[in-house]
Amino acid sequence: MTDYNGYWHDEEGNIWQITDINVRDMGGSIILTKTLPYYIFDGDCICFESKNVNIKVSVGKRRVYDFNAQENITGKGYGVAFHAVGLSREDAGNVITLQFDTLVDKNISGQLYRVYLGKPEDYIRRFIYERSLLVLTSTMIIFFGLLLMILWLGIPDKSKEPYNVFALGTAAFILGLWCLINTNILQLLSGHYYFWRILGTLMIPMIGYPFVVFCNSLTKLKKSIYNVLAFAVSSVSVIAMLLLRYLAGIDMMNSLVPFTLAGALCDLIILIIMAVENHIQCKKLDIPSGFRVFKIGAVILIVLSVVDVILYRFFDKLNDSYGVFMRFGIVVFIIVMIFQFVSWWTSDQVAIDRDRFINRSLQFAATSRNPVEGIKLLLEYLGKELLAKRTYIFETSDDGAMHGTYEWFKDGLTPMEQEIDTMPTEKEMEKLHQKIMSDGNNCFVIRHPDEIKELSPFMYEMMQKGNFSNAVFSPIKSGDIPIGFIGISDIPADNINNVYEIMGILPYFFAQFINQRKEQDRIIYYSYHDSLSGARNRTALKEFVKEKLDMSQTFGYVLCEIDDLKSVNTRLGHDAGDAMVINTAKSMIEAFGEENVYRLSGESFVAFGFESDETYFDNDVQRAKRLLSEKECETTVAAVFCSNGATDINVVIKYTFELLEKEKEG
Repeated sequence: MTDYNGYWHDEEGNIWQITDINVRDMGGSIILTKTLPYYIFDGDCICFESKNVNIKVSVGKRRVYDFNAQENITGKGYGVAFHAVGLSREDAGNVITLQFDTLVDKNISGQLYRVYLGKPEDYIRRFIYERSLLVLTSTMIIFFGLLLMILWLGIPDKSKEPYNVFALGTAAFILGLWCLINTNILQLLSGHYYFWRILGTLMIPMIGYPFVVFCNSLTKLKKSIYNVLAFAVSSVSVIAMLLLRYLAGIDMMNSLVPFTLAGALCDLIILIIMAVENHIQCKKLDIPSGFRVFKIGAVILIVLSVVDVILYRFFDKLNDSYGVFMRFGIVVFIIVMIFQFVSWWTSDQVAIDRDRFINRSLQFAATSRNPVEGIKLLLEYLGKELLAKRTYIFETSDDGAMHGTYEWFKDGLTPMEQEIDTMPTEKEMEKLHQKIMSDGNNCFVIRHPDEIKELSPFMYEMMQKGNFSNAVFSPIKSGDIPIGFIGISDIPADNINNVYEIMGILPYFFAQFINQRKEQDRIIYYSYHDSLSGARNRTALKEFVKEKLDMSQTFGYVLCEIDDLKSVNTRLGHDAGDAMVINTAKSMIEAFGEENVYRLSGESFVAFGFESDETYFDNDVQRAKRLLSEKECETTVAAVFCSNGATDINVVIKYTFELLEKEKEG
């Protein structure tokens, strides 16, 4: 293409560069002429860009082109338009006359730009190339705006989103579209000058509303009043410009700047009040304000916008690329906020997956018939789902030592009890718990055995002998008291972080299962034990005789009765009577074993002896009498030894009772 800007003559013979002419300074009209070159070919055109002028073009004495502006919503001007004045070979060497007049108002600026001779398609390519950075950045802003809207549609629970993603997407889309309209590419490609001018003009005041909504969503307060005020500012600006346009005849091009500045100032005041109130509230609650990432993106945007202003104002640069740095700043700002959103989305999805996993785990364990089976099923489920080789639970016993109580292991492995001979000391476990709970951690991740060597020799030996590559331990607590820990070993490296999150929650449920088991054990214990003496009760005796006593084998039967227990209670008080009952039970348990002594009634105890020889049984009986005497228990004891077993236990009981009566009489 040939640059056709220079060497145009006016009626007075002055030579001009068309791009230097503003018809407002020429009295509102100017006529320029120039001789066409001799190398014109069919299809060549005089291509140029105009702003707010009516145009007439003649070649020789023949009018070849007319363009007259039409009134529209924005006013009498139409902004930028593109023209292609067709030529032919016959026009070569002729004089072309170009007349452009300002619109009705002579004070309106009117100019021509980029006059070239050549093919229209070459002109379009050249124009797009010159503004490629503007087009690229504007398109990126639109793309990211649409991306945010699509991401918003994919949020299942929109109440949890970190900020109003849709508002940010809307603000980005509007701003990006306005930037693209401002490049004039859409006008050039579509030829619809008025449509894009009207759309671009009305969009400017509306950018503030979604941006304020987005900023409001970043605050902890999220007051709807700020959104209402921002909407009012944008709506009033547009309505006021339309009223001035049709009632007062004021072009929007003249009212747009003051209303845009006024609207931006109002939005800025709203944002400042919002930020100050949020800061005060967050300071009271001692929580972060939530604007850290926003501030990073905003600072980058402001710095790049200032660079644009400096280059354009002081260095006269970027004639065809004004605002390119600002556009890059907008892109960076949106990308920063998208990263924050993706970070939240990722963590939220991890949390959802973790919660789903935990729910499935608990549902799986809930199918069990008792807490013990539930713990075993849950350990097995955890091991298989997390692809671990071993899951296990160690509990603190009454003596303070740790003992492995439950374990699941992958096929081909052996139980941990067969591999680990030592147990951690109470001091060691206390030290380990302190390490686990330091810095608010819920579990302790060991990625290599050497990490635990100094802290816990037991854990180190367990990992070494088990050939564990890694492990995750988490304390199991009842209230604030540690009662054990759960461990998962040999986990695939990719699952370590997920296990870390899961182990922060599951130990609570294991603690509930263990407490349920203990409560169940307690209920069972008191169902079969006398609450005062600690000996087994009548129910346990009946069950033992019916289901467990083998009367075909040798056994001994002992009946012990406290003498005149009612008199003791009357004379010395019930506390003395209770003490005698307790001491009697202790003496019998010490002689015959806890599992073989039963309290038959208030003053009667029964004991079984399973010695193979009567002499040994008699020794136990005599020992019981001696212990009873030492504890000053006034009792009568009778015993029967069935060397060949018995056919009817009732016969044995009756005979023992008869012996007891004789002892009392004697």
